[in-house]
Amino acid sequence: MPVYKDEKRNTWFCKCNYKDWLGESKSKMKRGFATKKDAQQWERDFLQKQSASMDMKFASFVDVYFEDKAPRLKERSIMTKRTLNEITAVDIIKWQNALLNQDYKPTYLRMIQNQMTALFNHAEKFYDLKDNPCKKVDKMGRPNAKELNFWTKDEYEQFIQGFSPDEEMYRIIFQMLFWLGCRVGCQ
Repeated sequence: MPVYKDEKRNTWFCKCNYKDWLGESKSKMKRGFATKKDAQQWERDFLQKQSASMDMKFASFVDVYFEDKAPRLKERSIMTKRTLNEITAVDIIKWQNALLNQDYKPTYLRMIQNQMTALFNHAEKFYDLKDNPCKKVDKMGRPNAKELNFWTKDEYEQFIQGFSPDEEMYRIIFQMLFWLGCRVGCQ
């Protein structure tokens, strides 16, 4: 894949031709790479994305996934340098174990697991990924948070009456926290 040196800017650029999803011929140029290798890698990744090849890097597929899903996903919503079709169930288990060793809440772990599973399901459904490793492993985390117990209005009134006049500042703070909904649940 040819890349070129921009002598004026002392950077590299690539220019390639490809067919878009409608089959129309297009050309793409990208400038500003510090090295020839960076320009070649960008061009390789770009062409793999355009061809929907499952030999693309995982991070490249994440880009494709979010391009495909952007209109349907919320803004909040991870990769490896290995190709997508080389990630195994054992790799997913190692990834899960690394996350389980962190101090994350079980519901957050499940949300991360669901995002990873969604990526692989999308690759399987639309890009012919032959072997979906997420289907072979148990999900980590917990789908629902533990039930949180909040004070009722009567319980709050009983609590707030316990402040003496010289503790007025604390009473006001607790009133603000209660009435503005600033609460922290206990587990």
